[in-house]
Amino acid sequence: MADAVNTRLPSTVTVTIANGANLSGAFDMSGMAGAVVHMPAAWTSASLGLKVASDESGTYQVLRDDDGNLIQVDSPAASNSYVLPAATFPVRWAKLWSQDGSGNDAAQGAARSLVIDLKP
Repeated sequence: MADAVNTRLPSTVTVTIANGANLSGAFDMSGMAGAVVHMPAAWTSASLGLKVASDESGTYQVLRDDDGNLIQVDSPAASNSYVLPAATFPVRWAKLWSQDGSGNDAAQGAARSLVIDLKP
């Protein structure tokens, strides 16, 4: 019997954190098993967390692990790429969140576009 062909293809989305803001637009992670965030050429020093919701227009909440720790990419550098932690993949809707590593908002000094490669 031949192996089934995976018909789901990887996708790429771009989200933007506005100048003076800390939260990107929403993106759909349903059915994804991996993701890489490509950081912009400039980035105001901050960690990258996620706020999540079950509905695109729902209330977005901080994503934490079972012990209450933030799920985040610690202090990402501009022009680098980072794998999102595995704990992000059960999420449906997400927004990237610029924060200080302790869960306090960290505003970006200019509009920042981040490219996300999502793999099913």
